[in-house]
Amino acid sequence: MTHPDPAAPDCPAVLLDPEHVDELRRLLGTVEDWLLHAGDEARDDLAAFLAGQAWSAAPPERLAAGLIADLGEHTVLLRRALTRALPAQETR
Repeated sequence: MTHPDPAAPDCPAVLLDPEHVDELRRLLGTVEDWLLHAGDEARDDLAAFLAGQAWSAAPPERLAAGLIADLGEHTVLLRRALTRALPAQETR
């Protein structure tokens, strides 16, 4: 379960099954790990792709680095949320 942003009180919470949250966390973490270990060519391709999608006005290399950082941050946030929701169970 994710909680709404306190800065946006009109935003409703989204309920997710804990198994789905854990699977999403593992998927995001796997993609982040792969990108961190990928070569420059793969990250350059990702950067060009994001720039082509008008992801933002930032330079392409910053777009790729930002996406990788966001994947890692969301992986941690999902793990924390899952741990709070199910303290007796361990996440992988």
